[in-house]
Amino acid sequence: KKQYIMIEPLRPSPTDRILFVNIKNSFNCTDRHSEYYRPSRYEATRKYWRVSKNRISKVNLVIGHVDGIVKEVISPTVWIPATDSRYHGRFECKGKEQDDSPYLGKNIRHLVNLGQNPVSYYQCD
Repeated sequence: KKQYIMIEPLRPSPTDRILFVNIKNSFNCTDRHSEYYRPSRYEATRKYWRVSKNRISKVNLVIGHVDGIVKEVISPTVWIPATDSRYHGRFECKGKEQDDSPYLGKNIRHLVNLGQNPVSYYQCD
């Protein structure tokens, strides 16, 4: 019989405009030669995403999650086209890691669709 641990759901602040990104492939990747390898949670969360320029201009938090559990929170300061030519048409952000964010470790399954699309927006319309 499987036991499930209840993880507290994330309750976003009304002022938050969030880009949720699924970092599962990078988070679990230790092969330095893999396209998914990133040296840190920050690097996995900040790049390389197919996103709407209009919507990301409103984002004040980028949240990296694995299976709906928050692993990284970044306050983006700038968005730029991907610097790696393999990711033409995608974007990356630079920003400040929020190591003390109350959102870390929270469950976001009620806020995002965990289907195939690795990016979801919250209040960015």
